[in-house]
Amino acid sequence: MQEKEMRSGSLFMIFDIIIIGAGPAGMMAAIYAKRADKSILLLDKFGPGGRVRGTFEVDNYLGFGKVDAQELVKKMSDHLHDLDIDVQLAYVERIVPQQHGFEVQSEEGNFFAKAVILATGTSPKPLGVKGEQEFLSRGVSYCAVCDGLFFENKDVVMIGGGDSAVEESLVLAKWCKHVTIIHECDQLSASKSLVEKVKAKGNVDVLLDQVVLSFVGSTMLEAVELKDKKTHVVRLFPTQGAFVYCGNQAATGFVKDLFHKDRLDFIKVNTTMETKIPGVFACGDVTKKDFRYIVTAISDGAIAAMSAVRYLDKEQPEG
Repeated sequence: MQEKEMRSGSLFMIFDIIIIGAGPAGMMAAIYAKRADKSILLLDKFGPGGRVRGTFEVDNYLGFGKVDAQELVKKMSDHLHDLDIDVQLAYVERIVPQQHGFEVQSEEGNFFAKAVILATGTSPKPLGVKGEQEFLSRGVSYCAVCDGLFFENKDVVMIGGGDSAVEESLVLAKWCKHVTIIHECDQLSASKSLVEKVKAKGNVDVLLDQVVLSFVGSTMLEAVELKDKKTHVVRLFPTQGAFVYCGNQAATGFVKDLFHKDRLDFIKVNTTMETKIPGVFACGDVTKKDFRYIVTAISDGAIAAMSAVRYLDKEQPEG
């Protein structure tokens, strides 16, 4: 690792590789890059774990079967620590191409890398209806594991019908008095096994063909406004909490300038996790792909790291 003076006159620490995002993909990329004897920096605004931190339990994980998500995050974080991998809390604002590398600008300072790996994953997609932002943290949440205990013995709704929504409904059922799953389609899209678990729960109900129009309340959330798609009847459904699980969006806002010619959402990569920009790689859930699991993210991270190492060894000039 060296220091480099940029055009502004300020000094930057030079790393071989900066990995942005410390979820499973980013952590694995850091581990493989470190083992390849590259100087690396792992940046994440929340620290290690990514979206796994907001999960209660991980199922069918090789070597574990079923494992507590927080235990898994701790083991991943311990692995980084054992390899003396530098992890810094930083909110990355922009990546600026420079001669022989990239300037990574963040609220906590600027860094310089010869190659960059993007592993920022996804964030929950909001419904975009009236009252959603107004009642955020006042009854509206995007994380059942994070906030579920605040609704102990209360009636809540889960908005969404996929695997994540149904899984988190089962988590909420352990704490909440009653959980109602609200879905806009005529059946849940979650796996059959999850749907069967919901049916077996005495304190979980399902409302289908319901469109959420707004979130309603005074100082705290008191109800969700629903429209029945078949009858077109609009009504207020009382609730003390609403958890929104209606898909994800790529966390790519900070690189829109870098990919300014694209309509950027999920990042397109090839089989070696290369983007269209030489020296920039992407891996995990932030990439355009069909399947998003922890295991696929880890695989992507390893490939991205080795591709970045190969890029540095073969294509980057010294100095």
